[in-house]
Amino acid sequence: MAGSDRHLLMTTQDEGEAEIVRGLLHTHGIPAQVVSDITHSVYPLTLDGLGEIRIFVPTGSLHEAREVLAAYRSAAAVPDADAEEKEGPEDAGVQGPER
Repeated sequence: MAGSDRHLLMTTQDEGEAEIVRGLLHTHGIPAQVVSDITHSVYPLTLDGLGEIRIFVPTGSLHEAREVLAAYRSAAAVPDADAEEKEGPEDAGVQGPER
């Protein structure tokens, strides 16, 4: 992916999030490049944007990449409606009195 043929999709401070997004885009056939100014395995910290991770995609795939990312984020934000039915109302996050 040449520098002029790519466009910035997003930035993050979390290397895990960057890899999840890269993998998500890859599964949709969109190549993504994860770029950072530091090696996070050596310097696992961020300070004033120093550890910022940038995710680039080909310019021609930017619109599709934004749609994929938006769909993933909206799906992740919606709680599983079936979770309460599977667990039962007594197990749906309600805790009894502490002993």
